Amino acid sequence: MTSREYPNPVKDFKGFQESLYKSLIAATAAANSIPVEEVGFYRSLDRDFAKDLDHAGSSALAIGNSLLQQCANDTGIEVLNFEDVDDVIQRYGMTTDVCDGLLEKADLCLDQMRGKGFQESMKQDAPEVTQIATKDKLEYKFLHANNVVRPQIHFKDAVDNSNSTPFERKIKYKPHALVPLDFTASNDEIPRSLPHPYVHEITHIEYPQRMFETVEPEMYKPYDTTSPTWVDTEEKLLEMMKHLEGVEEIAVDLEHHNYRSFQGFTCLMQLSTRDEDFVIDTLELRDKLWMLNEYFADPNIVKVLHGADSDIIWLQRDFGLYIVNLFDTYFPTKVLEFPHHSLAYLLKKYCNFDADKKYQLADWRIRPLPVEMLEYARSDTHFLLYIYDCLRNELVNKSTTDGNLVRVCLQRSNEVALQKYDKEIYDAANGTGPGGWKNMLSKWKYAMNPQQLAAFKALHSWRDHTAREEDESWRYVLPNHMLFALVERMPVDSSGVIGCCNPCPTLVRMNAQAIAFDIQKAKREALQAPKEDVFKEEDTSKSETITVSTSGSSTTKMQVQSIKRSNSSVDPALFDLKKAKKLRTETAAKLEKKSSDLFGSCL
Repeated sequence: MTSREYPNPVKDFKGFQESLYKSLIAATAAANSIPVEEVGFYRSLDRDFAKDLDHAGSSALAIGNSLLQQCANDTGIEVLNFEDVDDVIQRYGMTTDVCDGLLEKADLCLDQMRGKGFQESMKQDAPEVTQIATKDKLEYKFLHANNVVRPQIHFKDAVDNSNSTPFERKIKYKPHALVPLDFTASNDEIPRSLPHPYVHEITHIEYPQRMFETVEPEMYKPYDTTSPTWVDTEEKLLEMMKHLEGVEEIAVDLEHHNYRSFQGFTCLMQLSTRDEDFVIDTLELRDKLWMLNEYFADPNIVKVLHGADSDIIWLQRDFGLYIVNLFDTYFPTKVLEFPHHSLAYLLKKYCNFDADKKYQLADWRIRPLPVEMLEYARSDTHFLLYIYDCLRNELVNKSTTDGNLVRVCLQRSNEVALQKYDKEIYDAANGTGPGGWKNMLSKWKYAMNPQQLAAFKALHSWRDHTAREEDESWRYVLPNHMLFALVERMPVDSSGVIGCCNPCPTLVRMNAQAIAFDIQKAKREALQAPKEDVFKEEDTSKSETITVSTSGSSTTKMQVQSIKRSNSSVDPALFDLKKAKKLRTETAAKLEKKSSDLFGSCL
């Protein structure tokens, strides 16, 4: 892109911002096209590629130095230029200090512009849109509001993130029951939750015969000339349920939020029949949606979803809804060996509709919901029943006996419907589980000494505890890269903790002193605990296993790059300075020449 193509940021800042995002994404995609570990191999294959890479690195370093010096002048900080990669690694803290200074000044200026000196009541501002261009014509749009009042504050069912109490099942009434609702826990030593209430109904379902017969696909209503019905009151919900009477299939999809919540919550439910689309405000009707079990648990009504693994869990956790007779359109794409398995592919294949994923990363807590987000939401279910007809016909036609391919998809869908939500338990001692420290540690490429390992465990545990108490996600409390920055530097005061995190998260800034104390305590305990280092000496190019024991009961193994050291015997006499001087004098006398070829013996 030439300089002429860049919009003037003074006259058209939004256009300049969009062009900047495009350049950043293109540069990132190009940089990630070759794995880091394979760069050396490609350099050895092509000398021109190596030269171009060196030139690009030098150019990037020069631009970085120029920007750093300019920003340093604005913040009044003196910094030295980075000459090579070693300077970048060793003195990167200077860059952090400059950025911190800029952000502090920007924050102060914004506060002054907005008049934040006056305490205002919390209100939700108009949503802001940030667009990011991607390949082809699709774009992502981050649509967010400045001050969204946290919806969980108004939930009638109190959020329980406790690590010690099991998930409390929300279903109290069980329609279409073949066996009574079971209120007894399993015989486990520590029962985590009650069993799935519809296990018997799902495993003993008798499917309607129409599901195994080919029928003419029923065309969906025109998308451009129809609009969804917004459901946000109990009266509107009851009215919608009247429309569901007598239907044989319904399409369902959910929109979820998990950044400002520990467990996450469902913000929106899209439900479509053959005739109408409904978009349900699940934040307003969270405690009323259990009534939909009258249809969701009815084995005679087919519930069509795509990629329903997460949706099944969210329906149980938030509303106490369970699905009997699920048809997940993801599985036919596997059985029929389609080249792609996404809903976007099915929409294009059967409906010639280009799925608009611009708002895939939008904040679905925003109310009132913008019209463009409302339209995006209903597009996921508007065409789904027609796609279901087409897929089922193909499965029936390719089946060998009695619609066996349809039954394969239904069996796999049943396995998804039988999933049961349980709260994730944090194991601080062993670090097991998807959210445990051991899984995160296995992805860290650099070695940790015993003190760093102890600090890592302490910080990881603090993050989990704080996220549960504040009902925030781990990413919001302390992102992974900041956690590792704290582990690498191990600051022991509040200013050091804040300096490691850029920009510093709110909860880290509020608890900086406590975090510094935890790091000090972890370092002290690691020094006092018995340690054992096991080295398996190999070549310098091979990795070795270091076993670090930070306590008497736990041992952690990490793969690190071995450094082979030769332990040659050293003569203690070499450290006798007088003897060393005498030996050097004798050696010099033997090597000294009495005359010079140039000056003769005059020396």
